[in-house]
Amino acid sequence: MNGEDKLGLKTVIFDLDDTLIKSKIPFRKMKICIIEYLRKAGVSPSVISEDMVIFEITRKAVEDLKSKGFSEEYIEKVISEVTRLMNELELESADDATLIPGVPETIRALKSNGLKIGLMTRSCRKYAEKILKRFGLLRYFDAILARDDVAYPKPNPSHAIELLKLLNSSVEEAVFIGDHWSDAECARRAGLRFIWFRHDNSHDQDSRVLKISNISDVLEVIKKR
Repeated sequence: MNGEDKLGLKTVIFDLDDTLIKSKIPFRKMKICIIEYLRKAGVSPSVISEDMVIFEITRKAVEDLKSKGFSEEYIEKVISEVTRLMNELELESADDATLIPGVPETIRALKSNGLKIGLMTRSCRKYAEKILKRFGLLRYFDAILARDDVAYPKPNPSHAIELLKLLNSSVEEAVFIGDHWSDAECARRAGLRFIWFRHDNSHDQDSRVLKISNISDVLEVIKKR
């Protein structure tokens, strides 16, 4: 590869949780805590539920509070508390996370081929940096953009666009590897090439999306593209 393949690939962006590490974040507990708090803060119980992902819960809550005439200042305080709850539970779980097999070797191989490496995560920065430091990976990343670094985290495409600016790369020069539909949606909306890391090796998603079941396969996939 030597820094740039025949398609102009210069940058590889990774998701964090369940892509590089096996996350131990208690998402169900997080949802319950957030929903309980939001309902006490004035959000209608019927508007939010555990069936929603957290960013959807937050979005629906903001819409509901605005429709009820709550001030922007109050809504900002509510969202700030939601963020605090999320950060707290993420950081508490960091020491229990485990590294996905093949990650260190893959990261080192990408760097040795001259590629830039970025991290795009919906987790908070302190959590992301703590995890990467713990596993000796932080030094390999050229840029990190976490949930609290941006106004609109993925699947909003602006998260990817802002990270690419930090990496001094265009969408044509980069590829994004993630495990969640929100990763795929972010990549699609940003015009970014995407590799879906499927732990279960299933094929029930869009067949047009390139999938891998082993993170080490990233190397071979990139060489062939």
